[in-house]
Amino acid sequence: MKSTVYLAPPPHTGIHTAIMSRAVKLWHSGFTLESATNALHSWRGAYSFRRPVTDRELLDAISKAYRQPQASFGAPRLPRGARAKQPSWPAPDPQKRARLVPDGFCLYDLWELSPWKPTDSAQYTHFLLERLFPGDPLLCIGHTMSHFDTRPLSQWSELHRAQFLVPSPMRAPRGMKRDGSGESAHTLDNTGPRRFLVVDFDDHHGLNTHAAAAWFLAEKLPLALVLHSGGKGLHAWFLAEGRSEQELRAFFSLAVECGGDPVLWGRSQFVRMPDGRRENGVIQRAYYFNKEVLS
Repeated sequence: MKSTVYLAPPPHTGIHTAIMSRAVKLWHSGFTLESATNALHSWRGAYSFRRPVTDRELLDAISKAYRQPQASFGAPRLPRGARAKQPSWPAPDPQKRARLVPDGFCLYDLWELSPWKPTDSAQYTHFLLERLFPGDPLLCIGHTMSHFDTRPLSQWSELHRAQFLVPSPMRAPRGMKRDGSGESAHTLDNTGPRRFLVVDFDDHHGLNTHAAAAWFLAEKLPLALVLHSGGKGLHAWFLAEGRSEQELRAFFSLAVECGGDPVLWGRSQFVRMPDGRRENGVIQRAYYFNKEVLS
């Protein structure tokens, strides 16, 4: 059972999502319900927030994370009141990461190794998506977590203004919500087989460490894309198409030990849009893109 875990400072925007992600992280790190509640309250007390964060909001996040922990990963919900016996993923292991990742490797090295580099400061969102998702598939794209739709790629415009997308083609424009309350354009039900598995490095060790971890993991699965989240970390896109669930779980366990956020295991989980734009205006810039691994 873990007694400590690093909870990153809150972002300027997306506070509710940040609270939920930290509650899930506490569950994955093996905290009891009581210790997780205390840790989340301590986290709130340690930082200034753009808006008030109530006890009710914290308790709701903990309740959801501990009552329905598998919901984020595409598995059925636990019965009300049930508790998971153990976390699904290992805890981050900075010592193991230090042994495995390239010593001295930095974000600039990753950019230098990229087979493709932009020729100017423009946003290349559509260019990248056409190559990541050939054949005009259905894509679920969100300008915010609550404002999204699913359409063929050719029917989307101004994608550089969007923040999020599901990193796999969708099987239908809409699907049934998990709770059976109706249909939505963003559900596990209408998400197709995995095309990419995205690792979100967002801990306090910095972009150079994140880049080194992504480059190390590229020895295990083909690395197609690395982008800046617009916050404090990187999103690394690994080609998962055709790989078994067992192989992907083993890879993702290693990625979590190297600092990856376990929340992005969920097949329908939103990730950051390549060369998109966060709500605060920061561009989610692509630093690495390798089309060759996609062919």
